[in-house]
Parts: sequence; structure tokens; C-alpha cells
Amino acid sequence: MRDLRHRLRDYLRRVEAGEAFEVTSFGRTVAHLGPVPTGQGTWQRLVAEGKVTLPVNPDTTNLPPLRTATKGMSATDALLAERQGDPR
Repeated sequence: MRDLRHRLRDYLRRVEAGEAFEVTSFGRTVAHLGPVPTGQGTWQRLVAEGKVTLPVNPDTTNLPPLRTATKGMSATDALLAERQGDPR
């Protein structure tokens, strides 16, 4: 970690060239420093990292219609009114 702090520009140049590094603190890995995957969008990267799960059924034709925005009431009040059957 100390070496990275003192030579950050050198390490970033090496990362741009395609190298990857593990950053350790007291012998324990705390971070990975590497190039950003190219040709892969944010969505695909998040799926690959396990941070986003794809839907089981991506068909959206059976979803309920969108609700119109309510004016003059909070989201909580709108949800409560909807649950109570109030058509406001």
C-alpha cells in the first residue's frame, strides 16, 4: 500500500498498459487495481460481478400499467390511499 501511494502514477501507467495488481495492507489483500474491461457496458459488468441479477422472465407485456404521478401528496400517502382503495 505504501509503495502504491508513493508511485501511483507509475502503477496507473502500468494498469493502462493492461497489468493488474493486488493491493495489500499488512499482508492482506484489500483491493484489486486493474484495467477497466473494454467492450463491456456497465450493466454487463455489474452482472459479471454478481451485483445485478437478470430477471427470470424478461417479458414485460404482462406488467400492470404505469400509475400517474400524484400531486399534492407524499409517496407514502399515495401508497396508503392505493392500499385502502382510495382512487385519488
